[in-house]
Amino acid sequence: MLESFYNIMMTDWLSIFFVALIILISIPICLFSIGYVKEYRQNYSIKYIYSMMTFFILSMIGVVFSNNSIVFMIFWEIMSMTSFFLVIYEYKNKENLSSGIMYFVMTHISGLVLMIMFALIYKYTNSFDFKEIMEYSNKFTLTQKTIIFILAIIGFGAKAGLMPLHAWLPKAHPSAPSNVSALMSGVMLKVAVYGFIRTAFMFLGDVPYSYGISLMIIGTLTAIISILNASAQRNMKKLLAYSSAENIGLIFSVLGLAIIFKSYGLNTLAVLALTAGLFHAVNHGIFKSLLFTAAGSVLYSTGTKNMNELGGLYKKMKFATFCAFVGTAAISAIPPLNGFASEVAIFMSFIQVAGKIDSIWMIVIILCGSILALTSGAVMYVSVKSFGITYLGEPRSIKAQNIHKVPISMNIGMGLLSVYAILFGVLSKFIFEYIIKISQDIINVGNIRLDENTLQNFVGFDIVVMASIIISVTVVFLLVNYITRKNKTFKVYDTWGCGFNEAKPYMQYSGSGFTQPLSKIATSIIGYKKTVLKEETIFFRQHTTDMIEKYLYNPIISLVDYLAIKITKIHYGQIQVYIAYIIMSLIIAVVCVVKFI
Repeated sequence: MLESFYNIMMTDWLSIFFVALIILISIPICLFSIGYVKEYRQNYSIKYIYSMMTFFILSMIGVVFSNNSIVFMIFWEIMSMTSFFLVIYEYKNKENLSSGIMYFVMTHISGLVLMIMFALIYKYTNSFDFKEIMEYSNKFTLTQKTIIFILAIIGFGAKAGLMPLHAWLPKAHPSAPSNVSALMSGVMLKVAVYGFIRTAFMFLGDVPYSYGISLMIIGTLTAIISILNASAQRNMKKLLAYSSAENIGLIFSVLGLAIIFKSYGLNTLAVLALTAGLFHAVNHGIFKSLLFTAAGSVLYSTGTKNMNELGGLYKKMKFATFCAFVGTAAISAIPPLNGFASEVAIFMSFIQVAGKIDSIWMIVIILCGSILALTSGAVMYVSVKSFGITYLGEPRSIKAQNIHKVPISMNIGMGLLSVYAILFGVLSKFIFEYIIKISQDIINVGNIRLDENTLQNFVGFDIVVMASIIISVTVVFLLVNYITRKNKTFKVYDTWGCGFNEAKPYMQYSGSGFTQPLSKIATSIIGYKKTVLKEETIFFRQHTTDMIEKYLYNPIISLVDYLAIKITKIHYGQIQVYIAYIIMSLIIAVVCVVKFI
């Protein structure tokens, strides 16, 4: 046992892949942080946030490199606590503390479930060592596999943001500093994905297709509900938080599809589906970190996260606007950016179901794929809203007019992430081929040879063809632009004010107005409400409610409050009574441990 405890380093292809992801994305975020944290100097400690970020990044690397369940949980807890302290960094704001408590509770529910899972694995295998657990994978009974799989979904799903365990995401991300939000969404959520893949694919070995069906349905529901919630948000960071949950749903859906393919013996398709999930994990990490840093740049310059108070930023923040445009195009799956390549791979995986699985479940898989396709369309709709309302048009408030220049380090960080988004799209074919080797190691199959057409279909385009198209379109655009503008005068006219004497900035589309049709359609899902305010004139105020939080979490919180009040009756204020409580608790704990072992 001691020997296995000291063998703590896991250096297989899966670990190396996720460590590379952590380092790749953390570097530009750290560069961005150098300038971004300057705004906190007067009220908060800069050394504190730097030290917490360092421990946070190192703990994530520690989780991924762990080859021992005890060491894994130690690093997992360090990751959870450092991220909690980063979320409540602006502790003088009571709303941030409330969000931090929500995150603290959810992350420790995740940790508790994972501790139970690893304890059960130890009971079944008599080992904490990951390699020994993987060797035992085919000896688990179906009941044991089912219990472990359910605990893995709950434990890792709570950390990743799977519904209904997503409640902390839209609270923690708006409260945390933007560089921390970028780390949490771009990197930490992927550590949870790593943990799930390690457990479901490598610890459990071959599992029934029903596991994959369940996971795919959960992922699909997470994706569609999250993007509907995102569509109604005015807070740009809250919108991005829901968008992160949507992408996590997309990743887990295709992981479920990989499990289905594997259970049917379709190992090649299982490898391709898993590769699509891994590829989207790294691509989401890139473009979501880019969007959070761009949001941080806007917050740094204007002091607001409310999109309805922004507009016209492209005039004074050209570089940040360009970076935000790259991130928006990537998340909208516009070629040749990275989001397009991985989403094509995901949907190609769903298309492969046709004719391969002869059962009623094929209809469920096709339905999930269709819902995810609808979700991707909604993502583009929401992204257009976010970018257009924030950066285009005219400033809607004084804050958007009087902006502050951002430090050069922030632009360097955003610029590097933009380069990643472009390169991972243009070079997607080569990256996809590399990830296939990792997936083969995870699925535990031999080398899979794919013909050129299949590989090209899965990444969506050929680099030579795409480069030719981009160059041709650029040249034609420049020529047409030059010819049409040469020796031509332009007249500037006032915008028609719809009957008003003078057009005002607030007459532009607001973020709320842009997505109002979708919000009305999804009223029952996102809790859309409109209030009429009659002051000097009539105004409309609209807001949304997270229905899962309202009907699931709030009743639980009320019950806990009620029980806590009742429990206070046993607080007698006598030290002897408290010592007796401690002794009784220790006796019960020892009896449980002895019986369990």
